[in-house]
Amino acid sequence: LVLGGGRVQLERKLGLVIRPDYQHVKIASQIASAINARFYFFDGSTRTGIAKAVEDDFIEIQVHPRYRRNIHRLMAVVSMVSPKGESSQTQVDLVELGQRMNEPTTSEEATLRLEAMGQSAVPTLLAGVNSSNREIRFYAAQALAYLDRTEAVTPLMEAARDESAFRYPALIALEGMENRSSLEALASLMNQPSIETRYGAMRSIRRRPDRDSVLRSTMMPTGYRYYRIASEAPPFIAVSLSELPEIVCFGDDCEVKIDEFLLGPSGLVIKPSQPGSSQLRISRFVPGTEDKRAEVPATIDGLLTGIASVGGGYGDSIAVLRAAKTKNY
Repeated sequence: LVLGGGRVQLERKLGLVIRPDYQHVKIASQIASAINARFYFFDGSTRTGIAKAVEDDFIEIQVHPRYRRNIHRLMAVVSMVSPKGESSQTQVDLVELGQRMNEPTTSEEATLRLEAMGQSAVPTLLAGVNSSNREIRFYAAQALAYLDRTEAVTPLMEAARDESAFRYPALIALEGMENRSSLEALASLMNQPSIETRYGAMRSIRRRPDRDSVLRSTMMPTGYRYYRIASEAPPFIAVSLSELPEIVCFGDDCEVKIDEFLLGPSGLVIKPSQPGSSQLRISRFVPGTEDKRAEVPATIDGLLTGIASVGGGYGDSIAVLRAAKTKNY
């Protein structure tokens, strides 16, 4: 366990190993060609497939950009691509997979196989999105999302809102869709009562290239981002303990009411400027350095800005917020 987190600097190869009975250069090449017919992307003006047969028993796989946040799903779908490609059997397979999709116990596997077939499977998956069964509806919508179909947006939004078991995969699927409606769906989820749903939706938006149309942040002098997001649900504050340092305040700028004083780490002392004042005086006393002071509004915005202005870091800000919550400030 790396306590402060870490970043792997040497990539591991991703790929498929062909079983001994089928190991042959022609078979490896055939499988790679079938995968590339289904999964490819454009590198500038060049069409590039994700599969490369490097040995008679190993096919190396590049991560498709659409699956960057869900590599496990990419590999699950790739492993279901038929080496024969489309044939006269395709329509028969679609009918059979449609039947399996409409049975909850086999629905997940069937939709993965349909996703592996690509655009020819879209009509079958669209029928699944209209199912009255929420599990079938979710699996079909998830597959449609990775095929970049806008029909997936509403059922995925409903799944993230209503079903905790489907929330994370639904948010990841919406995150990777490039259309405007998926961004609007994620933004609407930031108004839900569930804290998990709101912060999960915010993180998905933050990873998108079009995030700036929805999110505004302030880079604090001590190296973390602060977001304040309008929300119709009760206010709450989220702090990140992984991935990126950030503090997110949902709802209006909350008032901070400190009776006498609050002691924070690293020599921080926070108290009202005077009894009943709407201002806070933040001081930081560190041996061997000049004392620092700031006077700020008695709100969350003011508190975090004041802590940063006297040199308090991300951990100091989180510690003060936790202490203030504990004391009902």
